[in-house]
Amino acid sequence: MAGQYKGGYVKEPISGIHKNIIVLDFRNLYPSIIVTHNIDPTTLNKPCTKKTMVPGFNRWFCQDKIAPIPKRIKKILELRWDLTKKLKKKYDERLAKKEQQLKLQANIAYGFFGYKKSSYYSVECAESISAFGRNYIQMVILKAQKEGFKVIYSDTDSVFLSGNQKKIHKFLKKVNNALPGIVKLEYKGTYKKGLFVNTKTGKGAKKKYALMNGKGEMTVRGFETRREGWCILAKKMQTEVLKFVLNNQKLKAVNYVKNTIKKLKQNKVKLTDLIISVQLSKPIESYTNIGAHVSVAKKLGNVKVGDTVKFIITKRKGSYSERAEPYNKVKIKDVDINYYINKQILPSAIRVLSVVGMKESDFNGN
Repeated sequence: MAGQYKGGYVKEPISGIHKNIIVLDFRNLYPSIIVTHNIDPTTLNKPCTKKTMVPGFNRWFCQDKIAPIPKRIKKILELRWDLTKKLKKKYDERLAKKEQQLKLQANIAYGFFGYKKSSYYSVECAESISAFGRNYIQMVILKAQKEGFKVIYSDTDSVFLSGNQKKIHKFLKKVNNALPGIVKLEYKGTYKKGLFVNTKTGKGAKKKYALMNGKGEMTVRGFETRREGWCILAKKMQTEVLKFVLNNQKLKAVNYVKNTIKKLKQNKVKLTDLIISVQLSKPIESYTNIGAHVSVAKKLGNVKVGDTVKFIITKRKGSYSERAEPYNKVKIKDVDINYYINKQILPSAIRVLSVVGMKESDFNGN
């Protein structure tokens, strides 16, 4: 279909718990590719003395003279990197906000190439940027494997390795010497342990992992703890289960889930912990499928785009959406406990516990 093209490369994670994880990340990958390869509609397939071929395509970008878009992005990146250096020396909230704004400005060009209403819409440019990106991340993966590192997971511009941490900076230097222009791979940190879920068997976001550093602090991506549509209790429980599993305390994790279910059945949980929050992303009248948050927004009235709708699922008759009620109009006796157990608590627990061999059926009768 016109306008569609292949995106970034994703190496499915090796599901399970891994130790001594090294995280590497390309610095501003797509903007750096635009600058390095002079990607611009005005340089695409133009006759020139110096050109860069796009991996996997019979097309090129002329390198004779820097084009307007790469020129502008280069300035933005240089300003951002200068602020990054300053922030490393001394944190300043004002500079931090400006740095994030510059990051957004640099990244937005790639999106505009693929946006039909953009003044510099070009599927060929967008497609070429992602092709270069796939080429570079796959190059890193191959080099890492040759150097004896185990590649646990990779997604678009980042790679997660395990292996000899003393070799990583030498490896980085070797990779960066092979990369062109301003495309650069950076060291982001090491972690004592990490839990990864294979997205072929998991559901939801592609990035689904939890990393724990030497201090016991966690970095979580993709799990229910970071997504809307899940109640506070499910998020709290999943965070604790992640900690238990990463600390080799499977039995404590299982007992924690069982105890949470028991409390739910006995109505011994806080009503506020059962609140589900979903942001209204467009006007109510624009929704064709009436989700729970839209149903509640209609009941509340005076809810604007961008507002967060908070609700609880009750055991009243009707569909899921019809049973959703504003949280401040519900009593604990009205709550659909079975919904919370089967659609909130157990699924969010099994997302984690599946890597240690647990299934929902293991909790039957609890």
